[in-house]
Amino acid sequence: MKTILKPKSERDSWREEAVVAQKRTTDKMSGSYHCPEIGGSSVRLGADDHIEWPSRRGSHLVYRDGRQEKIS
Repeated sequence: MKTILKPKSERDSWREEAVVAQKRTTDKMSGSYHCPEIGGSSVRLGADDHIEWPSRRGSHLVYRDGRQEKIS
């Protein structure tokens, strides 16, 4: 079987200029960046008021400090 090499044309010239994507990696970026423009938290007023209230688990109210009250 003969192999015929085609001469390069203008249509194929983009392949030489194309940037090949780098291999996918899960490594984190090296170095660190501390954003001075994002100084404090941007939480709206009253957003954490729910913390003072207990969670209901079954027939019990469970507070964040560990207390539990039975609900009748």
